[in-house]
Amino acid sequence: MSIAPEHNVEARMRLFRPASLLLFGALVIVVVFAVAWQYGWHGRRAFSESAADARAQIQGANLMLQSGQFTAAVRQIAPILANPNNPLYRQARLLQWQIARAQALAIPPQSPARRRAEAGLLPLLDGLLQLGGWTPAELRSLAKDAYAVGAYGLSAKFWIAAAKADPAFASQGQWQAAQALAAGGDAAAAGQILLDLAAQTPSLARQKALLLQGGRWLQGGASAAVALTRCQALLARKPALWQDRQVVIFMSRLALAAGQPGLAAQWLHSALVQPQPGGKPS
Repeated sequence: MSIAPEHNVEARMRLFRPASLLLFGALVIVVVFAVAWQYGWHGRRAFSESAADARAQIQGANLMLQSGQFTAAVRQIAPILANPNNPLYRQARLLQWQIARAQALAIPPQSPARRRAEAGLLPLLDGLLQLGGWTPAELRSLAKDAYAVGAYGLSAKFWIAAAKADPAFASQGQWQAAQALAAGGDAAAAGQILLDLAAQTPSLARQKALLLQGGRWLQGGASAAVALTRCQALLARKPALWQDRQVVIFMSRLALAAGQPGLAAQWLHSALVQPQPGGKPS
């Protein structure tokens, strides 16, 4: 008689076990969903609050910069600068540079402290260049900033980057890069940029101006021989320039300076005695 109840209990347990497992599984799913929903909501809220905090920090730092509170302005954006994933990180990096530049320029010119401050700006500028992703307008602004603090090499790099980012600005950007390089003492590189520009422009007058200036910079920054060779290469691509007597005289002087008086005499004779319109002097 005792076997039947045990048999019934065992049967009920077998029926109950799948139901229990299903119920347990359903409860787990509900709990996981609830936790995920709550976490997501809090996560979105935390992200929103974080973004709001960052905007407030940027605004506060800008106000401090305008009032000359440079150290406090840097502290204000320090949390953003510590997190490259912050959506306002790039803006904070740019603001960091603006603060440092303003702080350096506030120091009396020609003083040792000013020179030290300007030297400290170079890593910030280089960091911005390496970060990349700036708009053409931002690149041009950074190029001007770099020039203003004597970072001529970096100024040239920013101008070149601006020229690449904005094809409509390419010629002007390369010209500005050449000016910056020349100001920084790299006349040879500046001169080559001008010769490259001369090869690209359709304007004969512009070609001539770029050839003459580029040749002078190459002569001063490298040598007369280098300038002569590179100017000859340009004239081979732009033979119409040989019709201009100023160009012929310039090339003859380069040849003399490079130790080639025979070539100089040949060009001068062709231009002044027997001109050949439309072609290179023979």
